[in-house]
Amino acid sequence: MGDAISSLLFQPPPPTRLKESKVIWLTNSFGKRIPAFFIECPKDDRTGEGIRAPLPGESQQSVSAAGGAGAGSYYSKGSKTTTNHTLAGGSRHTTGNNQNSGGTGEEGLLHHQVPSTPQIRTMKELEMSLRGAPGVGGITSSCVPTLLYSHANAEDLGNIYPWCKFLSKMLGVNIFAYDYTGWDPSEEYCFADVTAAYTYLNQTLQIPAHSILLYGRSLGSGPSCYLAAKTAEEGEAVGGLILHAPFLSVYRIVLESGCTLPGDRFANVDYAPFIRSPVLFIHGTKDSIVPFNHSERLLDTIIEPYRADPLFIKDMGHNNVHASVRPLFVERLREYLDTHIMPELRERRQHDESSRSRMVMRVRSARLQQAR
Repeated sequence: MGDAISSLLFQPPPPTRLKESKVIWLTNSFGKRIPAFFIECPKDDRTGEGIRAPLPGESQQSVSAAGGAGAGSYYSKGSKTTTNHTLAGGSRHTTGNNQNSGGTGEEGLLHHQVPSTPQIRTMKELEMSLRGAPGVGGITSSCVPTLLYSHANAEDLGNIYPWCKFLSKMLGVNIFAYDYTGWDPSEEYCFADVTAAYTYLNQTLQIPAHSILLYGRSLGSGPSCYLAAKTAEEGEAVGGLILHAPFLSVYRIVLESGCTLPGDRFANVDYAPFIRSPVLFIHGTKDSIVPFNHSERLLDTIIEPYRADPLFIKDMGHNNVHASVRPLFVERLREYLDTHIMPELRERRQHDESSRSRMVMRVRSARLQQAR
């Protein structure tokens, strides 16, 4: 039964290519090498937060859905003014033309920010950022979430790159996407693959767990739910979890078993109760591959404090977020970030800056005493 379902659900994607120089190679616990890529968004030098591109018709300067200052920086569509923002590769862009900025003097320059396109980063560039090389912005020093993206069936890094770049641009987040071992991924390999990706972010790049968000689409909901539950069990839960068209388990897609049968795979319903991160569900009501009620039922298994308001999109199917619903899609993802993710990141960043300031004051005081 398991092989028959796998032949229907797991199909190899059409071949695509991603520049080899941009690929980051990881090794999972089985010794298998898997490719990945890292997209970095530009960030606001004042707040350290990611800069978001505007939605159609949007001309906001700084928007805070949570009521605080700067819940993500925006640029004005009609503005010619740009302020400083930095990427890990060291690119910095500063121009001054304040005539159309809607502000006056320096204040207008500060609030109108035009982000450059998010950039894919090589392993060398990321390592330079980690070392704090001259002219290179830090990955870990900013208040920017990193999405760990687990893709769907029949996809690979080449064909998800445009979608990941779109998400980075519109949400003001970094994105790390990886590929699975083989085209018919076993549960064990997928779990090892997502763990290798998370370990690279958390241990190699030193991005703290609270700054890492998991995004799993369809098949990707399996490794994402597993990792969210695993990090919670280990006492260091990830910052958040976004489940896009998830399923209860593989068997339950075609057969309502009422329980997890022997041989079933990616039993998200069994991991969900142990997740301790804010969870956003996204599902189209016209999904003909994974029934819409899978998300409804999974939502019921999430402990109450961690349930974000779900996004159930009327008449949307399984595979595409059509242009007509993208503004709603982006708006609700931003709302999730600004409500559940950014407040903690800002608080932690403020605490870190205060700690550094106190340390600097202590060092200066000690030097003055020695000079006397």
